[in-house]
Amino acid sequence: MKLFVRENQNLAETEVEIRCNERDTEVENLIYAINSAANVIIGEKENGDKIPVYITKVLYFEAVDRSVYAYTGSDIFRVKKTMYDIEDLVENDHFVRISKSVIVNLRAVRKISPDSGRRLKLLLSSGEWVIVSRNYVDDFKQSIGMKGV
Repeated sequence: MKLFVRENQNLAETEVEIRCNERDTEVENLIYAINSAANVIIGEKENGDKIPVYITKVLYFEAVDRSVYAYTGSDIFRVKKTMYDIEDLVENDHFVRISKSVIVNLRAVRKISPDSGRRLKLLLSSGEWVIVSRNYVDDFKQSIGMKGV
């Protein structure tokens, strides 16, 4: 595969063209990656500022006291969506629900360790640990290929 990037100041928006001999799995994966890179959610800072947050930058979403927060490597944003809405939004973007209140980005997971009570601990790229509750362990393992379908 060859990759070319050409800047053109006359374009109103970014254009992506994929030239291929055949639309195979590699091409489908590229299309999916390009489309998911543009997924944005509106996050709200503590001071009320509303900021677009790229889904790919989110390490995990957490529900706390009837509010949902998106955690990136450096910021926390309040999101005006339910966990069910978030789950639907990110279902094909390498995110998986690991507890009733947390949905994690699998690309942010750096280490998986066993924990008490058949739970798992995940070390994220931010250095933060999150817990996979025992009710979600099988789904988590299946999503990373540790368990057969």
